[in-house]
Amino acid sequence: MPTEIVTETCPAPECNLTEQDIEQFLDEMTHYIDLFEPAFQRVEQLKWSKVYLRGLLGDASRKNIERIAHELGEKVRSLQPFIGQSPWKAEPVIEIHQRLVAETLGEADGVALIDESGMVKQGDDSVGVAVQYCGSVGKVANSQVGVYLGYASRKWYSLIEGQLFMPEAWFDDEHTAKCEACGVPADPIPQTKPEIGLELLRRAFQRGSLPFQWVAADELYGDSPAFRDGVAELNKWYFTEIKCTTLIWRYCPEVHVPEWKGRGRRPTRLRLRNPADRPINVQELVTTIPKDGWTTATIKEGSKGPIICDFAFLRIIESRNNLPGPQVWLIIRRNLDDLTEIKFYFSNALTTTPLSEFVRLNGMCWPIETIFEEAKGEIGFDHYEMRSWLGWHHHDPASINVDEWKDREDEGILYVPKAGEILYRLKR
Repeated sequence: MPTEIVTETCPAPECNLTEQDIEQFLDEMTHYIDLFEPAFQRVEQLKWSKVYLRGLLGDASRKNIERIAHELGEKVRSLQPFIGQSPWKAEPVIEIHQRLVAETLGEADGVALIDESGMVKQGDDSVGVAVQYCGSVGKVANSQVGVYLGYASRKWYSLIEGQLFMPEAWFDDEHTAKCEACGVPADPIPQTKPEIGLELLRRAFQRGSLPFQWVAADELYGDSPAFRDGVAELNKWYFTEIKCTTLIWRYCPEVHVPEWKGRGRRPTRLRLRNPADRPINVQELVTTIPKDGWTTATIKEGSKGPIICDFAFLRIIESRNNLPGPQVWLIIRRNLDDLTEIKFYFSNALTTTPLSEFVRLNGMCWPIETIFEEAKGEIGFDHYEMRSWLGWHHHDPASINVDEWKDREDEGILYVPKAGEILYRLKR
């Protein structure tokens, strides 16, 4: 009989607030907002930060600057410069936010989540906009794409930071004027999404306040050896999805530097000693795993009940440029409801890692998508209409995320599925 594993992941969203709870929570909410005062050097910056936050957490159907200003009785021309032009730095806001997340959600084996999210845009004047794949609509579209760092623990989840992805076309001569008009920093360096994701991780690591041991990401990042190596250099363990065509060896093949035959350059590069020792793709392994090689495990509780899958856990040798690379874990997940739905993951975790940890990590990957969905539905994540580099990064929802608020009178998390129900009541 296959072994069954049940793991503990972050809780499913629920609401345990009454109207009285909401009213009693206002004082603590106000105190929470005041914690960000040191991030702003000028009094008016602090004032407009609170106005903007109230607008994003309000109940307006469209949360762009014009609508927020009208809803709160403010002047559009006063609020707009705060987001799009004012030189206040987002880093102090993110640093405070990250520290608060650590205090309320932090766990030593917390999970840093890397993923991207796109927003469809009209026209071609907004910074970084291009015809590119946009996950929010599931196809190629004229859009902006940001790479985001999230955090998840058994307590809850939150965004930490985001950075705009600049498509390659924005680095040609034709876009020089647009870059200047959008306030893009001088001499920008082209970065891939995995490079941005790794930079976000490094910044969080250097700040030093957020405890995490794991980094989880989809195959866009898992298929980048440089990204995974960068995570390992931080002494963190990655759990990343990979393509089904990824090449591996079950056992490490012998390699050697070919003997010099006296002519031409001396060989210096390693080669397979036996050219027949070709790597295989991970998909070929599935049919070779015996029945008792699969472990049945419950990933998490879904909206329709527990999500149960079969798992196989193998130690393999990664193939890099047709040579043996690092030895890592290969985790294979098979959907019991559809045996043709199979996913593959790499992890550099220790050989002594309990197998249940990989099941837990599989269930901890979903919060980042939930964050995007809730941010778009609740706080206008995709409603912004600023064109500038500053405006995009000032609007970064990591700076306004409220998911880490904790009920000080209760050991459990105080769930706030509709933050506007609370903050919209705040007096100006």
